[in-house]
Amino acid sequence: MIEKMERIFLCGLAQDREKVISRLMKSGCVQLSDPAAMSGYEEIRDQVELGSADVYEKEQLLSRLNQCIQTLKPYGAKKSLFAKRPEVSFGEIAGEDTQEALELCQKVEELQKEIGAAKSRISQEEFLQTSLAPWRELDLPLEETATESSEILLAAVPAIVAPEELERQQGEQELGAYLSVVSEDKDQRYAAAIVHRDKAAGYQELLRQSGATLITFDGLSGTAGENIAASRSRVKQEEEQIEKLEKELAAYGEKLPKVQLAWDSTQVSIDRCRAEQNLLRTQETFLTEGWVPQRRKGEVEKSLAGYTCFYEFREASEKDDPPVLLRNNKFVEPFEAVTEMYALPAPHSLDPNPFMAPFFFVFFGMMLSDAGYGLVLAILGLLGAKYLDMGAGGKKLLKMLGYCGISTVFWGALYGSWFGDTIPKVTEVFFGNRVQVPMLLDPLTNPMPILIMAFVVGYIHILVGLGLKAYLMIRRGHPVDALFDVGFWYFVLVGLVIFAGGQMVIGSTLMASIGKWLAIAGAVGLVLTQGRDKKNPIMKLMSGILSLYDITGYFSDLLSYSRIMALGLATGVIAQVVNTMGTLPGRSIIGAVLFVVIFLFGHVLNLAINALGSYVHTSRLQYVEFFGKFFEGGGQAFRPLRPATKYVYVNNQEE
Repeated sequence: MIEKMERIFLCGLAQDREKVISRLMKSGCVQLSDPAAMSGYEEIRDQVELGSADVYEKEQLLSRLNQCIQTLKPYGAKKSLFAKRPEVSFGEIAGEDTQEALELCQKVEELQKEIGAAKSRISQEEFLQTSLAPWRELDLPLEETATESSEILLAAVPAIVAPEELERQQGEQELGAYLSVVSEDKDQRYAAAIVHRDKAAGYQELLRQSGATLITFDGLSGTAGENIAASRSRVKQEEEQIEKLEKELAAYGEKLPKVQLAWDSTQVSIDRCRAEQNLLRTQETFLTEGWVPQRRKGEVEKSLAGYTCFYEFREASEKDDPPVLLRNNKFVEPFEAVTEMYALPAPHSLDPNPFMAPFFFVFFGMMLSDAGYGLVLAILGLLGAKYLDMGAGGKKLLKMLGYCGISTVFWGALYGSWFGDTIPKVTEVFFGNRVQVPMLLDPLTNPMPILIMAFVVGYIHILVGLGLKAYLMIRRGHPVDALFDVGFWYFVLVGLVIFAGGQMVIGSTLMASIGKWLAIAGAVGLVLTQGRDKKNPIMKLMSGILSLYDITGYFSDLLSYSRIMALGLATGVIAQVVNTMGTLPGRSIIGAVLFVVIFLFGHVLNLAINALGSYVHTSRLQYVEFFGKFFEGGGQAFRPLRPATKYVYVNNQEE
């Protein structure tokens, strides 16, 4: 059902503003409205001012805390898959002193800065080593770039330029240089040349014309090999320093929960400040308006007790657009996840979940249709919902899959499918005595009963959707429209089924006659009423006649339910193929091992693919064939002011 919402108008003293907001946040049941959307805002806008709160510094702190958390996370205590968030009271999270966490952030940031600087120096040394590597074999000190009468040139010459060619050209130009190739790779030759000072400029020009690049190592002394060795020594020292710094960083890992608590506390503080921005203020008072679920008004009254303030609850009118909060029983609630993925219902509409949930439960089980897969899904889903910290949405989805697993067990047992035909195959191949699992229906050899069942539940599904459409019309004061737009279609659809049943199944002429006249009466009613909004009598009649074409849409919708049988067959066939492949090696130790491997891989893959397919196609049947008949979306989720924590769970205990 859709929770009934009421407006709350609140006026309090400015001195109590922060305390009142904190109490409302603790209750977690009030959604504050945007000031511009408040009733009567235009009349008082000149006498009030919008609330203001500077959250920039808090946001900067939040960013620093988050960076600290990401840095310390690899060093923190490893949590198990089933670990729950620690519980704290609202007083603890709202009054948390973040000074210690801030000091820790400062230390972590300093260590990170030192580690970053050390890594930067290592990168520089590695670049130097790469630059010097081609000159490793040069035994000439790098600072020796000239003698009294000559200059020493180092150059990277393209590999396509042969040394002989350079020597030939320098001979032609009478440069008189001595050229020695120190090393080479696929792209370059690294050469050292000694040339007379008077010829140095000409020789440099020759090298440039050959595509060579002159190399200099300013500031280095000693040979290239000595510099490489010294650089490696410095890299080792930097790595040792980084290791030392990281050990210091790891020592702070045990304080990670403290930083996480500070992050949550800061986030709560930011949310509280932003809520204050939605207040209208005068010098002595503040005003605000919001929404509260009707059943939780008592909690709000309790939260405001003890403060000098005026508050009033008002029922939502038809013109209001209250937020939407769904509330259902324990079976239906998990299926809200399906509707929420589509759209929330409009606030003055109808919650489809109580009607949709049983059909989703049945359709999913018929599609997956293997008891073994159902057991796995039920166990993983229900245990995951109970023990995993997945948040409200994740728990809903896991619990829904667990319930659908129970449905799958029922239909799988009905079809005699336990991981396909595993039991007959294993007993026949490995024990020589085939054990047949009892079944009431065999979809692989006789799929027609399954197809008929799919059409029957689909037919009921469509009728329920139409019935909900009629209910909404009647609730809104349009019973005649409900008769014309839904009632006559009921006559047609029910009449056709009675006619077909009497004619082909039971063989009852009376039943067939009743169905025929019922369908005719519905068709006549549609022809006479579906053009009622037209003024021209001819257009009224034509619109009514054309409305009968919609019968093709209903038949198309009904045919869509054949996917229930198709997916069930796909699951069973793939499962049998997996079992056949697994038993091909025969009865032996190797055969048993291969069977286990193929069984696990094949069935896990089959379960994953077909569980996803069952979820998608079952959802599609709800969204198109069911919701399309009556659903009115567009509702905005109820988002109350409450602690939005990430690392701790805030309970409702008093501090």
